[in-house]
Amino acid sequence: MSKFDVGRWAFVRSTFFWERDFDLAFAETRPTYIPDYDTPRFRLTPAHSAYVKIAEGCNHPCSFCVIPQMRGKHRSRKPESVLAEIRALVGEGVREINLISQDTTYYGMDLWEAKAGPRQPVDSTRGPTLVSLLREIQQIEGEFWVRLLYTHPAHWSDELIETIAECDKVARYIDIPLQHIDESMLGRMRRETSRAHIEDLIHKLRAGIPGVTLRTTFIVGFPGETDAEFETLLDFIRRSRFERLGIFKYSQEEGSRAARMPGQVPAKIKNSRYREAMAMQQSIAHDLASKKIGSELKLLVDQPHIARSEADAPDVDARVVLSEPAPVGEFIRRTVKGAAATICWPDASHIFLGCKIG
Repeated sequence: MSKFDVGRWAFVRSTFFWERDFDLAFAETRPTYIPDYDTPRFRLTPAHSAYVKIAEGCNHPCSFCVIPQMRGKHRSRKPESVLAEIRALVGEGVREINLISQDTTYYGMDLWEAKAGPRQPVDSTRGPTLVSLLREIQQIEGEFWVRLLYTHPAHWSDELIETIAECDKVARYIDIPLQHIDESMLGRMRRETSRAHIEDLIHKLRAGIPGVTLRTTFIVGFPGETDAEFETLLDFIRRSRFERLGIFKYSQEEGSRAARMPGQVPAKIKNSRYREAMAMQQSIAHDLASKKIGSELKLLVDQPHIARSEADAPDVDARVVLSEPAPVGEFIRRTVKGAAATICWPDASHIFLGCKIG
């Protein structure tokens, strides 16, 4: 692949940052740039919701991914930079802060004096962490919630779980892409985790954060995935009953290890596995949504008749239909009157829930 340098706009979940020259080839020089509070930005999100990027890059060697080659090693923003941005956004009337990075749970560990390992749990005794950042955010005045997106299962700790449970401004919503559950598949994907760790973590999250919503994603049709390994994944989905779940069909990413692996799965099999997994999750989602009927929810209004609950991230999760209009960008409380779960075939990777609110 030939190398060429360009000044470019980097699109990060509806936020533009102007980056310096960036080598698009997977070359010997990797990026060191990271946006901070003073970086000019142009927000495309609604006025009441914003994404805040707390780190750039990733240290994990997932075989299906090229982010480390493209974005470089994990680099955390300084806590004071993140906090200054959030204070400014809340002051502008933002009611939802979505924390993002390629690996949100690794935040701050690259700033430690002693190097953190690839499976290092969050430990605020060693330096800045997501825990200390969340506790600082909790102290910011104003009515808002903060949501964690793109966490990695390897770095979760009891301390982080306890912090989320204790901070009422942190949404009871965990986005934790797992990608697969079969032990052999996790190894080929180079996920730096195990089935036993994942199952234990799910138990701890649900026991330690009452009412938590777990969102995850899985990949089907990864090179070498057998019928038996796919059935293992299906069984795990069936038993785990994730509140929010997405399925992606594996696609070959140029420059990744997996793109060169033998045993590439035919598109017909990928499509079949995708549909089977999504149909199973649709049934689970409908059942879970029906259990909400009669309960009262705190909602953030996106449009006069459309809102979202604490359990729903922008763009990918449930939408709540309001029977009466409400002011956009404000929090309201309403009672659930009905629920439905649908999949937009053939291309949607997520289940979209609809709740009727009286």
